[in-house]
Amino acid sequence: MTELNKRIVLAVRLVGRPQQTDFSTEETKMPEPRDGEVLLETIYLSLDPYMRGA
Repeated sequence: MTELNKRIVLAVRLVGRPQQTDFSTEETKMPEPRDGEVLLETIYLSLDPYMRGA
């Protein structure tokens, strides 16, 4: 069974307040970790306004 990775991708550079059309969702095959690598599952991610670049 192949596991899929669902991710939210920035479709366009944000100008002003973010809108749903600024993002897209993608599903990709889960990568296999190579030697010396580890695969992590992100459970919670916080993106705060102050982290947004000018």
